[in-house]
Amino acid sequence: MKMKTMNKSVFLLMCISCVFALSQCNKVEFSNDEGNNDGYLPDPVASFDYSSIASIARITNNSSDWSLCVMDKSGNNMRKIVDMTVACQKPVRSNSGTRLLFTAMKFNSWVNADNSVGYSAEYGLYIVNTDGTGLTLIDHIGVADDGGFGNYDWSPDDRKIVYVRSYDNYWDKTYLILYNISDRTQTTLKTEGNVCNPKFSPDGKQIAYCTKIETDDIVYVHSLNNHHIFKMDVNEKNNQLIIKNGASPKWSPQGDKIVYSSTGKYFSSQIFVANADGSHQKQLTTTVSPRLWPGWPPDGNEDPQWTPDGKKIVYVSSENEKAEIFIMNADGSNQKRLTKAEFWDGSPEITPDGNYILFHSRRSSMMESGICIMKLDGSSQQVLSKVGANPIACR
Repeated sequence: MKMKTMNKSVFLLMCISCVFALSQCNKVEFSNDEGNNDGYLPDPVASFDYSSIASIARITNNSSDWSLCVMDKSGNNMRKIVDMTVACQKPVRSNSGTRLLFTAMKFNSWVNADNSVGYSAEYGLYIVNTDGTGLTLIDHIGVADDGGFGNYDWSPDDRKIVYVRSYDNYWDKTYLILYNISDRTQTTLKTEGNVCNPKFSPDGKQIAYCTKIETDDIVYVHSLNNHHIFKMDVNEKNNQLIIKNGASPKWSPQGDKIVYSSTGKYFSSQIFVANADGSHQKQLTTTVSPRLWPGWPPDGNEDPQWTPDGKKIVYVSSENEKAEIFIMNADGSNQKRLTKAEFWDGSPEITPDGNYILFHSRRSSMMESGICIMKLDGSSQQVLSKVGANPIACR
């Protein structure tokens, strides 16, 4: 096992970053005047065409570790499907709805005799069936290596996976990997810059991704002004810059448009849309949170999700100071708040039938993070589970 050391102050900064990342999993709220807490869903959910809901959750007593879990669509029978600690990162469902792609992790630290901090970490990128069978290792970063796994996505036919791999602990060197499931081969794609957030096009022929470049922006080091969006053919041809100052691209279901994040006023995150070739860029949201954090831009609008018909976009807005879930038309019109957060709501996931939104929420000071469901118009809000984050509808 390779043992690494670092100064305590550096280690503390890493821990603070980890705590902030983990806090995003805990960012959840419910309105007290809507729905019930008995875990039972009324008849309207009978049209929900998936039989279970996957999530990450802390269900082991006296443990802060996250587990990959599945529960019935009613919210009952939550259980771990793998005996691993998973990263505080949303698993990704295959298009068939029967498999999950996730990151498992192991992390240990200690104080050496010279007062330096030693640590070891390893990560595994895995596929597993939603019933817990068929666990398959895709890629591994051992204790003797540096780096980790970033975002990932399935091809429309579920035969390929594209993911980000870092080769150093500070994510200054990242690559885009294309993995062929049938023959278990990996290809490092020729891309520009340090890559992030890859997404297959609906026809599976192209990949949109963003890159991060170095910036002299010291005041707001977390702004999106140092990201650009590229797209390329799966065979690595026609790699081209399509959107400057943009990140987190997501294709519309029809493949003709891309919704993405870019900066608005005060360096806040805002939602934009453009044609698939990058033309006709349009800003859809403008609001910002009145709450400010030193050294950080104010929260704005983020995490856009297309409805299956491509006519609407569900997203998270902090315009009321707390993160809440909104919906708007694909052209940015008719923006409507769907949730009323006591603390926060986030991670919206539209069910494949387009009728419901799963989300995680913190609705009381006694509740860390729970999973909820509501109709697309925000009605019939229900608490499915008082634990869990990043819900996904599965078969």
